[in-house]
Amino acid sequence: MFKIIVPTDFTPTSEKAIEYAFSLSKTLDAEVHLLHIIKSDAEENEAKNKLAGFIDHWKVKTGHVPMAMLKKGNIFEDIPSVVEEEKGDLVVMGTHGLKGLQYIVGSHALRVITETKAPFVVVQDGTMVKDAIHKILVPLDLHKETKQKIRFAGDMAEKFKSEVQIIVPKEDDEYLQNALMRNLSYAEGYFESREIAYQTVVAGVKSSHFAEAVAEHAEKAGIDLICILNFANEKMIHAFGVDAEQKVITNKAGIPVMVLNPVVANLHNTRSLIGQWG
Repeated sequence: MFKIIVPTDFTPTSEKAIEYAFSLSKTLDAEVHLLHIIKSDAEENEAKNKLAGFIDHWKVKTGHVPMAMLKKGNIFEDIPSVVEEEKGDLVVMGTHGLKGLQYIVGSHALRVITETKAPFVVVQDGTMVKDAIHKILVPLDLHKETKQKIRFAGDMAEKFKSEVQIIVPKEDDEYLQNALMRNLSYAEGYFESREIAYQTVVAGVKSSHFAEAVAEHAEKAGIDLICILNFANEKMIHAFGVDAEQKVITNKAGIPVMVLNPVVANLHNTRSLIGQWG
């Protein structure tokens, strides 16, 4: 059974994440597992009562009973370990925007995401939860690893019968532009081979301003999910722009963002994200 893990602190933002997880679970035929982390044993009884209330609330609201896990530890260290122990396939997490992102996953170099093998979907307070994913946006940049995300985007598009939009920056330098076009040609060929509907958009900006262009296009085009790779922990020059992950994840339209680590998104050496869904 496909497993979605949702870290919750009982705030409205984490409720948004739970709501989004349940919306995905319908199509993915997935179990939703709530995860709450306490700092000390003194918090255990109160946390158990809140989790029980959450379970009852979501059972009434969705007709499905979420599983619940209570762990003692640190949010940055224990979410990755719990996801691995529980063999979570996907993590859905809420953020309060840039301020909240910095507290939860941002200023710590997106540490939770970076140290977790499973893909993440990050939602915001203002995220509009929909019944389906109709449009997926895949930004391609100068990193050779950027091609790795297309498999996951393709898996989601195939399952939800979505259209994929590929967006690339426009470089003045001929060498850089040729590198971009090679990545684009690869992505287009991949989606064609899987018979996934796609279209290509060329943003009128260079890579250094690409993150802002991605967020702007996503809002104008009515995108339902943005799929990016997490390079926040890389020491190389960030071809996608400084703090690009934060800029995309905290897009003002509240569009959910699927974040993948390059090691996770290896196109040939990992199983399909939806390989077991049938």
